[in-house]
Amino acid sequence: MADGICITGIGVVSPIGIGKEEFLSSLKSGRSGIEEIKEFDTHFSRSKKGGMVRSFHPKDFIPASKIRRLDRASQFAIAASKLALADAKFSITQENHSRVGVVLGSGFCGLSSSAEFHRNQVLDGFLDLNPILFPNTVPNAPSSYVSIELGIQGVNCTLVQSFCTAEAALIFACDQLRRGRADLILTGGVDELSEFLFRGFSELHLLAKDQGYGERSCPYDKMRNGLVLGEGAGLLVIEHEEHARFRGARIYGYLLGYSLVGKSSRGNGSKDLERSIQITRKGREEISIDYLSGAGNSSKGLDALEAEGVKRAYPNHYLQIPVSSIKSMVGEAIASGGMRMVANVLSMENNFIPPTINYLNSDPVCDLPYVFNQGLDQSIETILHLGISPENCFSSILIGVEWNG
Repeated sequence: MADGICITGIGVVSPIGIGKEEFLSSLKSGRSGIEEIKEFDTHFSRSKKGGMVRSFHPKDFIPASKIRRLDRASQFAIAASKLALADAKFSITQENHSRVGVVLGSGFCGLSSSAEFHRNQVLDGFLDLNPILFPNTVPNAPSSYVSIELGIQGVNCTLVQSFCTAEAALIFACDQLRRGRADLILTGGVDELSEFLFRGFSELHLLAKDQGYGERSCPYDKMRNGLVLGEGAGLLVIEHEEHARFRGARIYGYLLGYSLVGKSSRGNGSKDLERSIQITRKGREEISIDYLSGAGNSSKGLDALEAEGVKRAYPNHYLQIPVSSIKSMVGEAIASGGMRMVANVLSMENNFIPPTINYLNSDPVCDLPYVFNQGLDQSIETILHLGISPENCFSSILIGVEWNG
């Protein structure tokens, strides 16, 4: 097929809203979903906040009899999948279920179930184990449950690629479509924030702390000092343009290019980010970027690396590309790229760049033209989405409102 791969549906469960309307409203108003964590004990850490999903009611999406068997991440994934399919106006039937796929990025999903299952095993012995927990101890539980609940019998896969996990899932899903293994795929990322995960990041001293400016996610701010973790799910419906037009689907935009590369240099990774962007742009160098969806997560190193990599890739034009990071509102997660991709689609549809909130202090190291504290109304036809895991991988995805094949 010579036609492009297009986006025809979006679904989101996030700390700032369930569904695209509430999510968009929060993005436009710069509303933060980061608050003090009450769902589990944080006494062991100087960090106390997270981007928890608090307005989610699983009964709105899942039969009550099934909810107790599903972990939180699987509930998120099913809800976001149903929202995305409804948005795409696509129904799973006996005739098409084998040509529909699910490809999800899932970072530390299953940790809560694993912790509880093994805690019971150690404390109470094998005779008092809860068998319902065991199927939920693996990262692929959400994608499996989505397929079961929705009756999908095509491609089913879960990817884990550090902080480029959702991006890796989207890229793999595109490849499956190009190989003819599916006609339509649900793809994106899902994460669950648990005490086990929070404790791990805290022990590694990666979380933000209050050092006089409050504990906050403030990408690109000079006083940033660490991550604020989040959770949620962001899913896209993607399909070939020919398939979408045959069924009369609305097309949000097209996936014009993408790349996922490993770290090769001994430096901070800016050369590898530049390489990823160059691969994505190959053959499309003439396309101007209207908005750069940043991976900035409020850590000293990653935010600075991103700025350096973008300047290397666009040495003559980087001052003309607005940049923002919604992680200031939803927090950081292994597969947060899914929520970010949904935000990108909404940005294109509404000609709006969401702000990076919590910005107070300029940092000369982070000197791109950031959109701070208030959003920006601007015509958007192309978006460059970055995914960065400084230790091992870099990704970039180019999205446009038109297919330029």
